[in-house]
Amino acid sequence: MLAPLFRFVAVISIAMLLMVLASGCKTTEQKSGPSRQTEVTSAQKDAEVLEALEQEYAIGPRAARSLGYRLGWQTPDAGENTILISPQHDSIFVLSSNKNLQRLTSSTGTRIWSISAGTPAAEILGINYLKTNDRVYITHQGEITSVSAATGSLTSDEGRSPIQSLQWMANTSPVLYQDNFIYGSEGGDLVWQAFNIGYSYKAFNIGKIIDIKPLLIGDVLIGIARDGEVAALIAPEVKLRWKHTLLDKIVAAPATNGSVLYVSCMDQYLRAFDIDSGRLLWRALTETPLALSPVVIEESVYQQIPGIGLASYEALPVNRYDGRRLWVAENVSGEVITKRNGRLLVWDEDQRILDIVSESTGVVESSMKLDDVQMIVSDMLENGRLYVLDDRGHLDCLIPLN
Repeated sequence: MLAPLFRFVAVISIAMLLMVLASGCKTTEQKSGPSRQTEVTSAQKDAEVLEALEQEYAIGPRAARSLGYRLGWQTPDAGENTILISPQHDSIFVLSSNKNLQRLTSSTGTRIWSISAGTPAAEILGINYLKTNDRVYITHQGEITSVSAATGSLTSDEGRSPIQSLQWMANTSPVLYQDNFIYGSEGGDLVWQAFNIGYSYKAFNIGKIIDIKPLLIGDVLIGIARDGEVAALIAPEVKLRWKHTLLDKIVAAPATNGSVLYVSCMDQYLRAFDIDSGRLLWRALTETPLALSPVVIEESVYQQIPGIGLASYEALPVNRYDGRRLWVAENVSGEVITKRNGRLLVWDEDQRILDIVSESTGVVESSMKLDDVQMIVSDMLENGRLYVLDDRGHLDCLIPLN
């Protein structure tokens, strides 16, 4: 339990060491004799320590600094078969393929608990941490299980079962709305599950199959059905506000800036809809079908176009119904995970390449080939912390520099 904390303290010490080394390089006085020899020996030891850190961390101190980050902490036994890393509030949830679920603190990486969240064959669709009642809800296809956020043990209120059955089989992770979890079903229904009392409140059908997590924007719920249906519902009333059926399947989650919904489709179009009215604001025809989600950061929308690269579009172009493409970073095949100091960090999990791309021009400033890294997850789209999992099962936290 204390190992991650010791690593955290060690990393802070190394950071201070780097500052001392940097300041030491500015001296103009020439030293000689035993004092000079002592300094050389000390510098050699410091270099050895830094080199050891470079080997210990998937992204070492030099590479981290080039990204505008510093090493935070490392959990050396997070797991080699990890399939999900989910930062939520003050915690990091780590799920393995054999359904082992861990809760770590986001400040030091200390493990709070580790539990079996189901059989290896059971699919886990969602993990929702609610600080209001100190519960973690684990969504399976046919049930939602509640455990204590403090201990990981099964828990419920007023003598109810901690395992609540679902009337409609879940097919997506749920979103929280007031006292309901809203999820999508294989039958094409958006379902309101009143988790405090353990029953399904209402359901609304928008298509044949829903396998994309619903998106909640204030009181508006966005649902996506696989065959191309895009629907907006008034969440408190479970009432349809507007709906569109696109020309092909939708296989990627939509994105939003709070007032506009951005949808990528296999018909090769990236579309922007007004959330309140459903009016199509613009649509941009791309070169190939779009299978990855758009990412919205400030005034730009970033879309991965297979075989072409990463494209940047103006989020709200003036009098451009066909959209306005700003640039294309050719051969950049990853997804934008965060923006830092005017640069986009783009991670390609298949090729294990982290590209650093200029936000304004799309020029690739540098690339890191990270052969030992399985996952990189950010907790925010701007200046987010980075959680890096390597093949040894080590989970590293990188923190933005001030």
